[in-house]
Amino acid sequence: MVALAACRASESPRQGQLEARWTGADTGQLAGSAVGEWCDEQGRLEIRIVRGDTGLAVAVFPEVVLAPDTYRVVLAGSRDSAPPAARVALRYFGPTAISGFQGDSGAVVLERTDSGQLTGRVAARASSVSNSDRVTVTGKFENLAVIPQSRGCTADSPLESAESADTDRVD
Repeated sequence: MVALAACRASESPRQGQLEARWTGADTGQLAGSAVGEWCDEQGRLEIRIVRGDTGLAVAVFPEVVLAPDTYRVVLAGSRDSAPPAARVALRYFGPTAISGFQGDSGAVVLERTDSGQLTGRVAARASSVSNSDRVTVTGKFENLAVIPQSRGCTADSPLESAESADTDRVD
């Protein structure tokens, strides 16, 4: 029994995974390894996946402590953006430009496994940062270990950067 416990303790947890799809003005999908980083100074959990020019970021702002719950998706800077809340940002390379979208409604559901990792799902409507296009983003994540934010904890997260992902034409 001691050997079994030692074996389990030395096993590393599986890497977090995220799968997402979007439909509407454009359709696409993204899947792979994801990270969950906690920014203590900002009180923000950030879950993101980036593959080339395509990325999805989800930020969860708990009221006091990060806990399993349903967090409503709000547009950054809106009157309803006070915690508890979530933000969603999507960026992808379209046929002629990089497109950025910000979530303005929907929900992010967080659950915690017995091992302390996070699982959950995202269902959000998002508006283009440069025109009137809209997409619906759905996805799920699992086995996310929460670690301290590696890039430094600043107010300028990838979610705020979606606003600057305006479309630069590619000729």
